[in-house]
Amino acid sequence: MGKASIIYVMGLSFIISYVLLDINRASTDSVTNFTSYYTRTMTHNIAASGANIGCGELFLDPVFDDVININSFLGGTLKVTFAEAGNKKFVTSIGRMAIGPSTYADTVIAELRNESLAKYAWLTNQEANKGGQITSWSTGDTAFGPAHTNDKFNINGSPVFMKKATAWASAVPKKNDGVFKGGTEWGITIPYPANMNGFIGAATDPVNGRAVNGANAILTFDASGSIRLRVPSTGYDSTFASVTCLTKNGAFAVIGGNLSVEGTVVGDLAIGAVSAPIVGGGNVLITGDIRYKTNPETNPASTDKLGVYAEHDLTVTYDGSNPAAYQNRIVDASIFSLKGEFNVQDAKSFAPRGILRTLGAMAQYYRGEIGKVVGGGLQHGYNKNFRYDERLAKNPPKYYPSSGRYTLYAWREN
Repeated sequence: MGKASIIYVMGLSFIISYVLLDINRASTDSVTNFTSYYTRTMTHNIAASGANIGCGELFLDPVFDDVININSFLGGTLKVTFAEAGNKKFVTSIGRMAIGPSTYADTVIAELRNESLAKYAWLTNQEANKGGQITSWSTGDTAFGPAHTNDKFNINGSPVFMKKATAWASAVPKKNDGVFKGGTEWGITIPYPANMNGFIGAATDPVNGRAVNGANAILTFDASGSIRLRVPSTGYDSTFASVTCLTKNGAFAVIGGNLSVEGTVVGDLAIGAVSAPIVGGGNVLITGDIRYKTNPETNPASTDKLGVYAEHDLTVTYDGSNPAAYQNRIVDASIFSLKGEFNVQDAKSFAPRGILRTLGAMAQYYRGEIGKVVGGGLQHGYNKNFRYDERLAKNPPKYYPSSGRYTLYAWREN
């Protein structure tokens, strides 16, 4: 009986010891797991916080690129670096935390993109022309895409804004019957570009671009895809079979002269004019309708796309000797004026000509005259019908200027 008791006690002791050991092991594993989970979570939070800090710096200062090192942050360390590739910037944030002999690390990468002005169907820096005369949105005018001004919209009657309208100051009405179907937001400023360096650099590339220097030039597009280039002062006259035959990188510019353009566009390119010392220039004359061969409104797969850029003015011209040819003008193109305006020749002089319809994005420093409305009726020039090319929100025209302001595009976590 004594031996049995001893064996029983020893066995029970062994079982209890094993159970206690297992409980202790489970307790230890639980603490370890909790510590590991907490550390991984905190390390990730450090990295995510750093990415937010880096994005915040770029929102305030688009050229910020200083390395951010914080040696004590939420119990760990933080390092944020910046990289640039084209119109993209990458914020890489690495968080670290040490627990005992182990060090945990986590990385978060934020991708930001320079906001193209092609997101707007209409953008002005000032809602007045170069002479300082305030112009109005009037009855019969329609903006079919997003509209913005760094000034204020002047409303005369009941123009229609189909998508959101934003401005620095609230709309000023003579009688505010403007129809804002997409809503409004005031107190917004969009940085206006200071140059066209990207476009000019591409056009003057001696291998891939094409430029005419010190002379006026004429481009005529044909529905066959060919492009005729003429330089009257030199007698140059040549026809290119396609966009890529004219310019490999899709950029053509007149430097120190003016550019005249019309016709049916096949392909994807950017054209424009900039001034040069002494000789001047830098204006674009739209002498006839500009049409896309494949209309993106009816066929969103269209690859026809044109950007028309001017350092100064872009003018829709008018020939008074043949007024019938200038009724209801059409300009399928995205338009940008660095220092001038988009206007119509003699907009306040000739009889009403119907509607000027554009398709694309439009940005101008000043707001040019398109027509004159008196008493709710068109008296001279054109009513405005500015349509937005929906393709541009994701695929802007070649070399179309950006605001210089970055917006968050993608967020990547481990």
